[in-house]
Amino acid sequence: MLPNALMNVSRRSLLRGSAKLALAGAAVHLLQPMSALAQSSAVADLVLETVTGPITGADVEKAMAHEHLYVDFHGPNDPKYMDVDWQSAIGASIAAAQELRGQGVNLIIEWTNIGVGRNVLLLRDVARKTGVNIVCPTGIYKSLVPPAMAEMSVTQMADHFIGELTRGVDGTSIRSGFIKIATTEDGATETDRKIHRAAGIAAKETGATVALHSPHSATTEGVVGTLLEEGFKLDRFVWGHSQPSGHDAHLAMVERGATVQFDAIGARSDPFFEGPTDDASMLDRVENIVANGFPNQVILSADASVFVNPAVWQYDRDATYVYRYFEAKLIERLGAENAQRVLRDNVIRAFRRGDKV
Repeated sequence: MLPNALMNVSRRSLLRGSAKLALAGAAVHLLQPMSALAQSSAVADLVLETVTGPITGADVEKAMAHEHLYVDFHGPNDPKYMDVDWQSAIGASIAAAQELRGQGVNLIIEWTNIGVGRNVLLLRDVARKTGVNIVCPTGIYKSLVPPAMAEMSVTQMADHFIGELTRGVDGTSIRSGFIKIATTEDGATETDRKIHRAAGIAAKETGATVALHSPHSATTEGVVGTLLEEGFKLDRFVWGHSQPSGHDAHLAMVERGATVQFDAIGARSDPFFEGPTDDASMLDRVENIVANGFPNQVILSADASVFVNPAVWQYDRDATYVYRYFEAKLIERLGAENAQRVLRDNVIRAFRRGDKV
């Protein structure tokens, strides 16, 4: 039996102590990770729903966990929404995907959802012409509800999300692979909460992942509360843009089963959330989760947007930075096996197709 002094020590405190001992040795042996082959085998049979059909984890070489090819910030109620030179948009997207393919990447998790320019035909065209598999989301960005969905009830909206996950998007046979939602930095609006409730219902019905755009832990907790009220389980939750929040918030989330994502890898600055972007800070955040016993619950990406409408809102990100520079630093810090978990295996695990689809 433990001494009384230890009875009140939290699991997190014990993990931190263990982590410090582990880190005192060689970083490449953190937590005695499985071999690369064994880890890959653990996700080999998982299915991902891409815009060109289902694939398995065994099909994935390298992955990008949070990227955008086309994004439209006008919003669906603006006449300028989706009014662009599509030949240029597709050409730029193909060129960007080809560059990643040249680095060995053949899986992109596309985070552009309803309300900010999701175009599944563009995504399918890019996938077919580059050999890069693309997983696209259903769900609505913040409160940017298209006019055709404005009068939907929560149940009707959930049915719409379910239909896109199980039947197809916009009259096509292209199916979404997960649900992406968002909230403002000040907290969810009434419309946001309606969307979040619908997402929770759809995720419970299909077993799909819910990925959230939310940089701050307090607002994230509010969204999580809404999802939990609808019976959603956090083992299918991805907290995107989490880097502006602190280490304790990240650990608290992974302890509940969620996956934490750090993006803006390689960016010079973060004008949106004012979070860290330097490699040292990002490496510290990843290591905090891995060393505390949750190596399967952290992912990262660049969050670059290739073609933005309007062009004046194009922001400076380089998706190729992750594998050109950051991968080597991650291997040096955590070892090759843990780096593969973070960059590839955890992405497959986090964005696998809904268990009930």
